[in-house]
Amino acid sequence: MSNIFDLPALWRQSLMPASFNGARFHCEANGRESGRRIVQHQFPKKDLPYAEDMGRAAREFNVRGYCIVFPYDSGDSLYQRDYRQPRDQLVRQLEAEGPGTLQLPTQASQLVVCPRYRLTEEERFGGYCVIDMTFMEYGLDPQTYAPAAATASAIVQTSEALRSQVLRSLSALPLPPAIGLNR
Repeated sequence: MSNIFDLPALWRQSLMPASFNGARFHCEANGRESGRRIVQHQFPKKDLPYAEDMGRAAREFNVRGYCIVFPYDSGDSLYQRDYRQPRDQLVRQLEAEGPGTLQLPTQASQLVVCPRYRLTEEERFGGYCVIDMTFMEYGLDPQTYAPAAATASAIVQTSEALRSQVLRSLSALPLPPAIGLNR
């Protein structure tokens, strides 16, 4: 008979290994920050302001990761006797140009860029390094994904189709009787 406390928590079953562009690291802590972009308008001689919602703010991720010595080489790039190899692989990805995929243990993967990181190693903690990373949501380039603007020929075609439709509708109407022509 199994005890309900022996069953693993659902969130633990779906944990993902932390990585950035395939460079894995241990994740000590992570946080996501966002919200709404609000512009507060205040007017002279008015007691009430007006708050204008300008859409969702870009997401920012703050991650504290680390690489640490493993007692033996396991064949997995993260679990090695030389912690410097996964550290250097992560640093190369953090410094690479362009966006990358951030996978955090409890969140869906995100397309992000890394504007800054801090790598800390202390002699008293040999075989261990901490990497504090900041990631920003990459999003979509509005020039690449903007809907196509209407060209002049498309506008002319649309206006001609509308004109034809109006003329057909008018020709289908009965003519009004002539008033005042017979005296």
